Amino acid sequence: MSEATLIRPALALAAVVLASAACKAPLPPSEESWRQERERGVIEMVAVETKVALAGLRFYPFDPAYRFKAMVEPIVPPEPLRLGASDGSIRPAHRVGRVRLRMPGGEARLSLFQLDDIRDQYPDMLFLPFRDAGAGAETYGAGRYVDVERLAGGVVAIDFNRATNPDCAYGVSAQCPITPAENTLPFKVEAGEMLPPGH
Repeated sequence: MSEATLIRPALALAAVVLASAACKAPLPPSEESWRQERERGVIEMVAVETKVALAGLRFYPFDPAYRFKAMVEPIVPPEPLRLGASDGSIRPAHRVGRVRLRMPGGEARLSLFQLDDIRDQYPDMLFLPFRDAGAGAETYGAGRYVDVERLAGGVVAIDFNRATNPDCAYGVSAQCPITPAENTLPFKVEAGEMLPPGH
């Protein structure tokens, strides 16, 4: 077998690898800007709080399939409950509604909460913690948080590409609410922030 015959398959494989890398869609500018700002904020917070230099953050590839608009199923009256926190304390809250989402891994029914201790300061804030099947291996074991944007007519926008780890995932002392069992999903949510480097 000639040397040219041996080299040809290797060149073909290299071309396939380069082509697949070139086909990877770039981040939308707004997403790239958000990730840079998020990383900068976390690195600064960790440096001040723990005096540790954080290498950076890890994110899943951006996926528009994890962006949703959904109608809130309101809970009237809101149901009081107590959420455990990372420091062993309890944070009183109210369960105010639920959303149903068709995610790439399956259907999700997630509860929305308001945290009583910040409700006066942020009366329109809806708190959505969740835990997925990758928790502890690919994502933070106690769950992640995702912002809920209120739209008109009882509709909300939720973008899991912007799911974040709680501050305590980075060694920062805080009262981070732990995701309740009702918001634990049996499949992976491969979007947003992954486990911090070194975990």
